[in-house]
Order: sequence, then C-alpha cells, then structure tokens
Amino acid sequence: MKKLMKITSLLLSIVMLTSTFTGCGFMFGGTEEQEDEFNPPYLENYYVNKHDPVVVSGGIEIHKYDEDAEALWMGGYPYHGGFEFRGSTFGENKAIVDLPLDGLYENISFVIGGRCGHITEVIDEDGNVTYPYDASQYNCSPPTLYGYAKEQKVGLQFWVDDKMVQEVIFSNYQVPVRYTFNVSGAQKFTFKQVAAEPIVIPVLELTVWEGEAHETGHITEPAGSEPVQLIKDLKPYQIPATSSAVYYPNVDPTYEGRNHINMSTIRYENVIATYVSQGLMTDDEEDIYFNLEGKYNYLTFTAGVADRTTNNSDGSAWLTVYADGKIIHEEVYSSHELPRRTTVNVEGCHQLKFAWLTDEGNLEYGDGTGNFFGIGDAYVATTEAALETIKYSSRDLPDRPVKMVSELGAFAISSSVEQAVFDGSSQLSTFSMGGVKYNEGIILIASNSMLETRPACVSFNLGGKYDTISFIAGHIANSDVYKNDQIEIYADGVLIKTINVDCTMLPEKYVVDVTGCQHLEFISGKATNGSWYRPALGIVNLIAYPDGYVETDLFPERSPADYGKSCDLIETFGFYDVHSGGRTETDIGGVDVEDGYYDGSTQKNYFTIGDRKINSGVLLRTSVHLSLDTDMIQDAIFFTGLVVLAGEEAHESAFALANIKDSGYTSVTFTVAMQKETGYEDETILKIGADDKCVKEITLFKDMKPTTYTVELGEDCGRLLFFLECTIEDDTSHTYAIYDIKLNK
Repeated sequence: MKKLMKITSLLLSIVMLTSTFTGCGFMFGGTEEQEDEFNPPYLENYYVNKHDPVVVSGGIEIHKYDEDAEALWMGGYPYHGGFEFRGSTFGENKAIVDLPLDGLYENISFVIGGRCGHITEVIDEDGNVTYPYDASQYNCSPPTLYGYAKEQKVGLQFWVDDKMVQEVIFSNYQVPVRYTFNVSGAQKFTFKQVAAEPIVIPVLELTVWEGEAHETGHITEPAGSEPVQLIKDLKPYQIPATSSAVYYPNVDPTYEGRNHINMSTIRYENVIATYVSQGLMTDDEEDIYFNLEGKYNYLTFTAGVADRTTNNSDGSAWLTVYADGKIIHEEVYSSHELPRRTTVNVEGCHQLKFAWLTDEGNLEYGDGTGNFFGIGDAYVATTEAALETIKYSSRDLPDRPVKMVSELGAFAISSSVEQAVFDGSSQLSTFSMGGVKYNEGIILIASNSMLETRPACVSFNLGGKYDTISFIAGHIANSDVYKNDQIEIYADGVLIKTINVDCTMLPEKYVVDVTGCQHLEFISGKATNGSWYRPALGIVNLIAYPDGYVETDLFPERSPADYGKSCDLIETFGFYDVHSGGRTETDIGGVDVEDGYYDGSTQKNYFTIGDRKINSGVLLRTSVHLSLDTDMIQDAIFFTGLVVLAGEEAHESAFALANIKDSGYTSVTFTVAMQKETGYEDETILKIGADDKCVKEITLFKDMKPTTYTVELGEDCGRLLFFLECTIEDDTSHTYAIYDIKLNK
C-alpha cells in the first residue's frame, strides 16, 4: 500500500510538472516588489530576480527568491532562487537553457541536486521548527523526499558562450553539488541536457557576481566531536518512490505511529525498517539515501531481521552500503542469526546509501519473502574515540530462572499456523499436548507447497547469560497429521541436540546445556522435508537458568489425584487424540462428530448399538484411500505402523489415546461391538497398548455383538492406546464402537 501511495503521488507530480513545462518561463511565487525588511545577504545577486532565462528547447519552471518564496529542499537542506528544467516528455527534444549575461559579470555560481520539493515550516508552542508531511506540497515527507522510482542519469554540459567548460553526469538521486565558473566578458551561460530523458534538473542558488563569488543558501558546517545518529539527528534526504524503506519515528504522525522496532527482542529507536520480498517485479533494491556532506570518517550500525511473531517470517537478504557509489559493505543477513554491528570508513563521503535486496533463496529455509529488515544504532563520527562514547541498544536479562516466552520473548518465528506463540497471558488461549492444556509455548509446523519446502523455527536471545534450559516437547493433540519428526536445537548456529518426537507418545521433559549461548534456535520439520503434510510439534514450559537447572514453581506440574478404585475413563481423563481412518461418516451418529469421539458432554451427539443410544465412546475404522503423500515412508510407529503408503495408496489405521499418567490405574475394562458395516475387511485387529507395549490383541469381525474385555496395563501406565490396525495387505474395515470404558486399580 505504501508503494502504491508513493507511485500515485509521483505520477500526480509528473502530470503537474508536464503541464508546467509545456511553455517557457512559468513564474512560481514571488512578487514584483520587495519589502524593505526582506533583504537577505546577496539578494541582489540572484539571477532569476533580475534576468529571464531563455528556453531554447524543453521546459522550465522558475523560482524567484522573495519574501513569499518557500524554501526548496534538496539533499535534506533548504535552497532558494533558480529554476528547474528538462527535455520534452515526448520525442527527442533535449533541454537547453541560455542565461543572458551581456558581459556584466565575472562569476556565476549555482547548486544542482537530484530532486527538490517545497516544505512548509510549522513552529510549535515551544518554538521548535518542524516540517510535517503535506501531500499538497510535491510528494515529500520532510526532510525526506520520495524520489523517482528509478535512478536516471543524463549528461549535463555547461557552456560559456560557444565553449563547453564542463560536462558532468547528473542523477536524479544525487546530493547537491555547488559549481562556480568564471564568465568574465561572456554574453551568455548555457545549460545543455545531453540525453533526451524526461528528467527534471534543479538549478538553485543561481547567482551572478561582478567580482568574487560567495556561497549562498545552505553552507556546510564542520562536524562536531560528538557522534551523529542517523534518523534522530540526520534524516535521509531521499527514498525512491518504489522502495519499501521507511524510518521511525516518521515525521508523518499518521504513518504507523511507531518510533522503534525490535531485533532479537532488543528495542531499537531511530531506525530504518525495510520490507524485502521476492517475486515478480520485486527484484529491485529497497534503498534509502543520506547526505553526509563529506564531514565524517566513520559509520557504525546494527543490521538484521526485525522481530515478527507471525507466520513465514523466515529467510535472508543482502545489505549493500554505498559511499558515493562505491560499495563499502556487503553482507547477507538472515533470520537464523542475531543482528550484527558493523563499522566502516566513510571518509569524504557525501552520498551514503543503504540498499536491501532479497537473497536468491536458501534451499533449506526458503527465501526472504515477508521479512522486515532493520538498521539501528546507526551513527557517523569523525574519530574512533567518538564511536566509543555511543551507548548501544541493549536489554537487561534477569539473573534468575526465567520464563523464556513471556519474559525473554521469542522471535524469528516461522510456523504454518495462525497462532504460533502463546505468551501465557490468558487461560483462554491454549493448546493441548498429551491431554494437558498449555497457555505458554510455541507451535511449530513446517510448510510445503508447490514453490518451496520450509522447516519451522523459533529463536531466543539468551545474551550469553544462561547456562541451562528446560522444556517439554511433544506432538500437538488432534493436529490430524501423524508423522514422527525431529526438533533440532542450535546454539549460535551449532547443532547441540536433536530430539526425536514420536507423534503417538506423551510429551517429554528435557534439560539442555546452553553455556555461553547468545542465539538459541529450535528448528523442526527437516525430517519430513518432501512430505505434503507436516506434523504439529509443541515446545512448552521453556525456562532458562543462569546457574544450572533447579526446581522452580514457574510452571506447576499437574498433581495426580485419587479418583477411587474405579472411574469412567472419558469422564475423568478423556481421550486427548482420536483418529478414525478417513474420518467417520456423518450418518453413523446423531450428528457429525470429528474422528468419531463422543465425549459424553451432550445428548445431541450419540451413536447407536442396537436400540441403545451412547454419547460416551469412540468409533474407529481403518481406511484405504489415495494420498498426496507418496514418499514411501512408514509413519507414526505404534507397534507395526499407523499409516503405510504404497505408491499413491494410503493404508490408514485408527486409534484413541488417553493420558492416565500417575493415576495408579492398572487395568481397563471396555465393551466393543461392530457399529456399522462400512468397509470390505471382515476381520480387523484391535491392539491395546500401555505406553509403547502391546498388552492385548483382539480380533474384531463383521456383525460382532457387544463384548466386554478387561485388560491388564501393568504398573505406572502413562499412555493408554486403542489401536485398530491397517496393514499394507488390509482394506477398509467396518466401523467398531468402544464404550463403557472403566479404569481399575
């Protein structure tokens, strides 16, 4: 939207200028008579106040210098009297402007800059002068001008009578340059545009002198001994109309209303933020320009990826820094690393340019689509000693065990889910693993599309202060993709631990040594690269410890309760994950129930066994169907497999999982019966699992009547599993009901 507004404003400006340039000598502002009190130095030397330029070809707009004339800004500073000229928009008509001199002057001087604009001064109640954005004044956001969409260059010649005295390359992006020429006895001075580009060339502070020439308008002041901060003390003089570069705080109070960005959870004020994308018509640099006036010797800045906790905030981009067109810094910055501070030499530099360009793409992580990149703590100084006085942005880290998500903050998150970060602020915002709800943690889901395969990731800035972390990791309940995967943990880019996450097992707690780590990153999804569907993995209860692992009460664990000698499994614990192959049909029960789980909460949801209506139980069936995943893998190991793919045919098992950890129950009693004829396989194996062991196999068959079983689970069973197996040789089964499920001690 910002680019569109800039381009629209630019086109309006061109239309206005085109109508102006169709004739010659259009007078802008000014009055014929000057007031007595208006008498700035060298007023009598301003050429357009006393002579009329002669347009040989092209068009011209004149800016007289008088009490009503607004300043014309170029390169971040105000200038006055002169003119703007250019060749015709149509044809090959090059601009030529003659200045009659009639042998009256010894010298002529002027300033030429890339673009100028009118800016209205506003003085607030404290007497401070500001320059708020005014859309009616050209299209500038003072003192930054939104320039032409593309840099254009033409040759520009200066002639004294019939002799060319100099030829320069003019750019519509350039900083202002002052020229002085001896014109003793000359009859005219001529400006000639060499190329026929429709490019506007401002010529300001145009003065003629009977003797020595003097500087007028903005005069460069020597640099002081203190460092100067970009954006705060020195704003950019130009941003191309198509660039996504913005700076905070922006002088336009309606623009986003922010004065900072975060990079690796550190707040940076007075910054440049740039959206970098990759795709059609987006392969141009996103750039921003500063006028250093040749006063400084050193530049220091911090650059990196701006924090975003939304999806697909992943990738990398090139940052190139130019000093008067010469590259002085060029490096790739990635969301998989912390921002970096750089110091470079800018001695004698006038035009400083920062330019971001998307990286061509990282096969492992994807490209920079959707990323914001930031530049903060940017200072220029004359001496290295001045740089040492800078107080760089930082943050204080607690010297105690700390919650990593809600207190340290997560960043650089890429996860294919609407909400990936849960900060613990509300019990209404939770997700579930193993039957337990968590309101602080991260959901990681890798992505796959026709264009790219991308792992999921999240980062933390430990600042080297913590030596140990602890967390719980596991598979997200009811995420509908049952694949095993891995979570890799990187400390400053080095892999320090790999966790195998079995999608059927309960979440596990981990304690990891991270001594000296600044940047901690969790990455998941690499093990399922190429799979169309990716599992959802959760990382919760993240704690960082400065002095080794200790027990804390930051995340109280669920306390086991005594539910008596026997209890109803669904009423007391419930099933935390139920999957019925291909989903149960809508006409099995009274209403559609996802994956066949009836939790007993309402009489409206029920299934029937004979004449009995049952609203507490599960309906399971296997399914054989076509699948988008054709990568020939055996997924989600229970005992022999959950989903086995052969070519494009998926043999999909069904299951129900319950978390009864620390409950003390040692057996389960349940009733099973065929609920409906829905398949082709007349015999199916039901396996009962206690954690990772099969403790009972039951053959289910067509027209099976209600049959009750009691199965011993053993001591300390945590995960109870009902598993309806579908092997590579099997076909779709009939639908079977499991209900009246009781746990016993």
